[in-house]
Amino acid sequence: MRPNAIVQTTGGDHGVGKVQAHRRRTGDLLARALLVVVWSSGFISGKLGLRHSAPYTFATLRFVIAGGVLLAIALLRRDAWPGWRLLGHLAVVGVLVQAVQFSSIYMGMELGVPSGLAALIIALYPLTASLLAVPVLRERVTRGQCLGLVLGLGGVALAVSENLHLDGGYLAGLGFLLLALLGISAGTVYQKRFCRGMEPVTGNAVQLLAAAVATMLPALFAEGFDVTFTADYWPALLWASVINSIVGVGLLYALLKRHGTSQVSSLFYLVPMVTAALAALLLDQRLGPLMLAGLAMATTGTLLTQRRESRNT
Repeated sequence: MRPNAIVQTTGGDHGVGKVQAHRRRTGDLLARALLVVVWSSGFISGKLGLRHSAPYTFATLRFVIAGGVLLAIALLRRDAWPGWRLLGHLAVVGVLVQAVQFSSIYMGMELGVPSGLAALIIALYPLTASLLAVPVLRERVTRGQCLGLVLGLGGVALAVSENLHLDGGYLAGLGFLLLALLGISAGTVYQKRFCRGMEPVTGNAVQLLAAAVATMLPALFAEGFDVTFTADYWPALLWASVINSIVGVGLLYALLKRHGTSQVSSLFYLVPMVTAALAALLLDQRLGPLMLAGLAMATTGTLLTQRRESRNT
């Protein structure tokens, strides 16, 4: 009787282990899908917010609310705060990754660049950051990264040609998107160089509040803090502040801790396609054949690059 009991218990434990492993895989898959949707929705919430607010004003309000919430959480939890030197480095990263990136994205979309195209340009940042890391961090550029950059730029060129306007406003919008790409790329390399071991809550609070100070100046003096608080505006602002800046970043850090940079960064290559789909559904933005071809080309190239790099590591 006893051997049978042992077999039954072992089989039962094995079955429970299978169920738990299945639940973990399912939860992890849901977390990855949620991260992509949340990150993609940031372009939609920005576009909706710009209907009632000027770009730098919207960015400032987003940073103030998100930074204030994280500051309150850090104080309630009595988290340790970084020293003065790290504080300065975090502020620089906040200006580059948050202020320069998002205010430039909002300016680009305000000037007529579609949300899907904006997301496609920003999705190149893992590749451009890798190029910037060559002189700064002495990292090597692989053939896969070069291939991904060529395909990514080709995809952007196709998508841009869909509705290319030669007027100054649209071209300026594309220029702002390139500035946003430079901001997040430079900020990513800077953070990797100077902000290792950053505590997520306090570190992001510092970055967001530093970004708020940076964008508040043009919001006040160039835009006159142009905002109309309507019933339609609050959902977009709160979504951008709480869901995009706090929940999205929280999901990102949780997945990075579990899987590492290479696996998680590949998820961002899906953001342009999801953003374009959301924009078509919620904003009635047309997806023409060249836009779809550009999205597919860039996404395929970057995913192929990621797969090759994962095999080599």
